[in-house]
Amino acid sequence: MERVSTELRRAVEDIGQIVRRDGGALDFQAFDPEAGALVVAFRQAPADKCAACTIDEPMVRAFLEEAVRAQGIELTSLQIRSPRG
Repeated sequence: MERVSTELRRAVEDIGQIVRRDGGALDFQAFDPEAGALVVAFRQAPADKCAACTIDEPMVRAFLEEAVRAQGIELTSLQIRSPRG
């Protein structure tokens, strides 16, 4: 159980580093191991010059699902929360 939590956090942190380089943010929020449900918070970088150049929510979802799968962890749901401003 602790291995899963550590590896999930590592996967989120790895993708978070990519998102931060782009000017956004990605943070681990919660994981329910019984339900296989992961919750993260995502703030997309401002698309000042090129909207197609920034990492968006579908891209974060794809990156996270692949990173978690590579750790051998099966998710049944991935909730991405975006701050409203």
